[in-house]
Amino acid sequence: MAKDVMSVIRKLLKVKKTDIEFTEDEQKLISLLHKNDGVCSIKELSSEMDKSSDGILTIAQSIKEKGILIWNEEGFGNLYLGGSLVELPPEDLPVKDNKIKIGLIADSYIGSKFQLNTALHQAFQIAEEEGVNFMIHLGVTAGKPTAAQKEEFFLQTAEEQAQYIIENYPKSDKFKTRLIGGFHDNKWQKEDKNVLATVCEERKDLVYRGDFQSDFPLRRGVEEGAKCPILRAIYHGGDTAPYAKSYGVQGVEENLIQDIDDLFKSTKPDIGVVAGQGVYLALPGESVRHLGSVPALRMIPPSILRKKNRVVAPTIGFVILTIRFDEDGSFSIKSACCPLNKVENDYKTKPSDDKEEFKKLSEDERSILKLLEASPKTAGEMSQSINKSTDTVSAIIASLCNHGYKIVESESSKNFKLKSLPKNKFTIKPINFKDYFYKTIKRGAVSDTHIGGKTDLLPIVQEAYDIFEKRGIKEVYHLGDVNNGPSKHNEHMKGEVYEDRATPLIELVREVYPKREGIITHMIAGNHDCWFNDLVGLDIVKHIAEQRPDIDYLGMCEGETKDGSVTTLMKHYDWGGNYARTYKPQAVIETLLKEVSKELSRFRGKNIIILSGGGHVYCSMILKGVMFILMPCLQGKTGFVNRMGKISDVGFLIYSITCSKSGELTKFSVEYFDRIAAARLLERKRSSNEKRRNASIKEKKAPKTKKIKKDKPVETEQEPKE
Repeated sequence: MAKDVMSVIRKLLKVKKTDIEFTEDEQKLISLLHKNDGVCSIKELSSEMDKSSDGILTIAQSIKEKGILIWNEEGFGNLYLGGSLVELPPEDLPVKDNKIKIGLIADSYIGSKFQLNTALHQAFQIAEEEGVNFMIHLGVTAGKPTAAQKEEFFLQTAEEQAQYIIENYPKSDKFKTRLIGGFHDNKWQKEDKNVLATVCEERKDLVYRGDFQSDFPLRRGVEEGAKCPILRAIYHGGDTAPYAKSYGVQGVEENLIQDIDDLFKSTKPDIGVVAGQGVYLALPGESVRHLGSVPALRMIPPSILRKKNRVVAPTIGFVILTIRFDEDGSFSIKSACCPLNKVENDYKTKPSDDKEEFKKLSEDERSILKLLEASPKTAGEMSQSINKSTDTVSAIIASLCNHGYKIVESESSKNFKLKSLPKNKFTIKPINFKDYFYKTIKRGAVSDTHIGGKTDLLPIVQEAYDIFEKRGIKEVYHLGDVNNGPSKHNEHMKGEVYEDRATPLIELVREVYPKREGIITHMIAGNHDCWFNDLVGLDIVKHIAEQRPDIDYLGMCEGETKDGSVTTLMKHYDWGGNYARTYKPQAVIETLLKEVSKELSRFRGKNIIILSGGGHVYCSMILKGVMFILMPCLQGKTGFVNRMGKISDVGFLIYSITCSKSGELTKFSVEYFDRIAAARLLERKRSSNEKRRNASIKEKKAPKTKKIKKDKPVETEQEPKE
């Protein structure tokens, strides 16, 4: 056995021969862990080796000091060997006062020159200000650089990255941070190194939660065996990604349910958050209650930009999920994305930041230093910039080198390059939150009510306005298809509409559409509304608005409102259907960016949000700085949708946009009210009532069967027999 164990030890040490001596107990512990795929409980090891738990940990520490990583999973009692893939049991997150706030950070790429450590520290400040209870960070390091990536890294080894995180990762007194290894972190596995485990042994405010995914039951109280919602944090991605941002996220959800029986299991997650896609998304999910994607905290390096199969459009920021519980255990989710700014060369110090030393330099020395801070320059370029000869420039560079600045000249390009040191003991100024969260606008939104069709959901529309009123919403957007329109597809022949005439529909909508004191509804017409215009030139929504002062009509299929630095573009498209929910919204955003490029003065300094009806599915996202919400509908199942084999998202939402004093977007929040279950219940009631009504009508119309009375035989006077 000793020969086999020493072979494993040499492999773990990455050497062909070693003079390091391992005791018999150390060899046995390594052998047991290796046979169990790198993980074993301390209790089992204690029994197998006839040692106490403390004795096992002492042996493990001795092995670690000899250069082999053994990680102790505190709280669960397991030991892990080397760089083995770590999958941990679920960790309960306690819920207090029926509410929990969870911060989510992803892809910080620490160790790369394209990391954004300033944004990472700002995220922690914002999280503390917002009252976050727990932070989860998926994908922490930049991993092991390839030969082509070496120039993109300022920390080349696992040890350097671990030490940098220990010294520079932000600390919070208000919450602990859970770290989950992602695609890049696990590049160190081939060298049997686990950077995050090493970090968490040194930093007690950081908790290692394994690799690629971890489950977090949200537990109210301490009752054993009680079913509680499960949040599953998943890293899914790498250096390639499809065009449609939601494609990978939706694929993750499909993989969660391998069999119909999985839907009934207690381990099925209720909330899924996915990292590795580099964009902010919120989706309702099909089998998962809430599905979201976490944006990145890094810039994109050239090695990824050069890849043909990588579509790069990262959102820089992080997410806060607010989960509120009712007394019956039901819960609601508000998803908020906090965009953050990128800082070029955030990893290194600027000599000019040292004000005292900078003042000691001459004016020309300061000018040259500033030029080299921006980018490498030739002597001729610097000569032109400061209007001095190249000989003088060379003398200034020599003087700066004497002051301790490292300036080297490239033999090939003749560029002078200033070598900067990585920032250490990283700190940033506190955020002035009074100015940072300066102004918030809060709006309600509904769409596709299809009044006049037998599948309209007026009780849910009324409920939406009840909630808007209760939440203090003063403005609501309706994104079209207010009514079902004329029976263009002969729905009346199929029994799917109860009103398709223009004048009665105007009167119907005027009477039944919700009206609440102090609430104004900004409304556009959808394609169903416009069918009247196509047939007889009638703008039906305009006529409705003329009879309802609380309705602000903005046009056919599009409209626009402005509120300070926020511009809201209302759209109604005939979306059709795609598997990836963001495919067409992304195309709309790209079209908008072309429009912005032609009208810069109109959009300069504006935060743009697009609200779109017509899709009958929900998703919200931030892409290339543009907020987008694809609206769910408030219509039940129709024959058309059933024949397409689809399920519409039924619901409404409340969103808010927060800007700084300077007008910069600082937070985008959406709370989606899923009402599919309520819609199905309403449909079943209607169907049941319809069946009873039809049965009653049929009974009334059936002809009554009259009983035929048999005539009594007529007694006749018989002739006497002879």
